Amino acid sequence: MELRRYLDPRTTWRDTSEVDKVRLYTRQSFVGIVLAFTVPGLVESISNASWLSAVALSVSAVAAVFVLLRLPRIGGTGAGSIRIPLAVSVGAAILAGVTGAAAVPVWALLVGSIPVCVLLTPVWTLVLAIALGVATSMTRFGVPGAVTAFAVVMLMSATARLSIWLLRIVTELDDSRHAAAQLSVAEERLRFSRDLHDVVGRALSAVAVKSELAAMLSRRGDDRAAAQMDEVRELAQQSMAEARQLVRGYRSIDLEAELGGAASLLSAAGIDTEVHGAAESVAPEFAEAAAWVVREGATNILRHSEATRCRIEVTHDSLRITNNRPRASTSTDGTGLAGLAERLAAVGGTLDTTGDSDEFTVTATFAPRVAS
Repeated sequence: MELRRYLDPRTTWRDTSEVDKVRLYTRQSFVGIVLAFTVPGLVESISNASWLSAVALSVSAVAAVFVLLRLPRIGGTGAGSIRIPLAVSVGAAILAGVTGAAAVPVWALLVGSIPVCVLLTPVWTLVLAIALGVATSMTRFGVPGAVTAFAVVMLMSATARLSIWLLRIVTELDDSRHAAAQLSVAEERLRFSRDLHDVVGRALSAVAVKSELAAMLSRRGDDRAAAQMDEVRELAQQSMAEARQLVRGYRSIDLEAELGGAASLLSAAGIDTEVHGAAESVAPEFAEAAAWVVREGATNILRHSEATRCRIEVTHDSLRITNNRPRASTSTDGTGLAGLAERLAAVGGTLDTTGDSDEFTVTATFAPRVAS
């Protein structure tokens, strides 16, 4: 599969990601270097009738290309062992250098050292360079050949490590981009679940209260039962519209409407409700968050208390909702209150809850706290 992709660069370039393109470029660069160093050595070996050197250099190049195409670190498949072709490449390169013409050892060492330098750690690369230098010094090339062998291996090692380092950086950046995308998706899911909780919780609480009231009025033969059921129908239709807006992501709520709705809903449940202050006193950047506080606060009173009184106070920098007779199970870390805290934090506000067996208060502050 990798070989087919390598031989068909148009398909690979079009169908792969940006990181795969960088990986393909790196692998092809190493393969190109091997081929570029093989051709001059073959030309010189053939021109000097060094047939054994030409064959050995060709075998070394083929084995080196095979190793580079299969090497996982630069985008190969990683299937199968590469130790045998690696050994063949190095051994054939040494044979080509020993049996070739004057300049062939340089080309042979370049061809054989590329796949080795990609794999080895710096310490083992230094050991290899010294070993090849010592081995070359014992041949007819002497000290100049030893210096050349050492320099070639170290140069190829530096080049290979720089390329692998760049590839690793690109890969890490791509992984970070994917992680950021996944975090964005998770954040959007959290926002959706929070908004769904607020919209559905308020709607169901209101429907339950008004339905109970309508049933009670109907048993008494009171004509107001029909009006209450009409309000239940309107609430259901309004909730459906809000759910559609929620799915589209275009939903916003109005503080004044929420204050009126909360007072009407709580009064219908038999809770004496007082609203002090006006919605206009809240700064525009905090108005939507304040509206959510009112909605969630009214919902919590219906679901988590047996209140008979409720007081909502609105000022320019805070909103406070207080009710009596909270249930013992009332929690300050529920989904609704946690969602409100997140909404307020997003606009620089804070949420506090205080309470005992007689009274429970939710306070939203629309400005960051100043440390004393």
